[in-house]
Amino acid sequence: MGMFDEVLENVGEPYKGGGKGFPYGTHKVKILLAEPQQKKTKNDPKAEVIVVSVATAEDPDNVGEATLYFHTEGGARMSVTKVLGLLVHKSGEEKKDQVRALGRKLFEQIDDPTVARDVAAKLINEKLIDQEAFFFVDPQGKYNTSSYGDVWHYEYEDPNADDRAEAAAKGDDPLAGAKPLSEEESKDVPNFDDL
Repeated sequence: MGMFDEVLENVGEPYKGGGKGFPYGTHKVKILLAEPQQKKTKNDPKAEVIVVSVATAEDPDNVGEATLYFHTEGGARMSVTKVLGLLVHKSGEEKKDQVRALGRKLFEQIDDPTVARDVAAKLINEKLIDQEAFFFVDPQGKYNTSSYGDVWHYEYEDPNADDRAEAAAKGDDPLAGAKPLSEEESKDVPNFDDL
């Protein structure tokens, strides 16, 4: 059997994947590791990031990665929102306000993205390893799975899930016909101060 037999038999068909990666949707995962790095992006050859590795309890060998960006003010704000949200999510009700206060204390004086990245990575590695998170995956093009996604402290609910599933079943681009959030829907998107 040749290395490309399966590929050659299915040219033009949606990619079935090699058994690794996560299908479209939100997956309950455990955080495995946070690695501060510099990563090349479209606008920055040395963007400050944290690569967060996650896996499900059912398949700990199927590891996914989420990238938290710290190379712009907006990226850093969103990344800190995610990290502090994960810390609050794992805390009992009686400690949530204390965790929020600690987050404010840690980040309110930081104005250097590298310092913010390093503080966030340390928090993840000291407080969030083996803790629950939600990993949202949106495979692009003809792919059915992806090892890359977005990590959050709550389960993402896609308002267009039915349309996407129908399009994917037909082999269409799952983003075809996607609409941006309305003003009403975007009110539910968390802000940094809502932690």
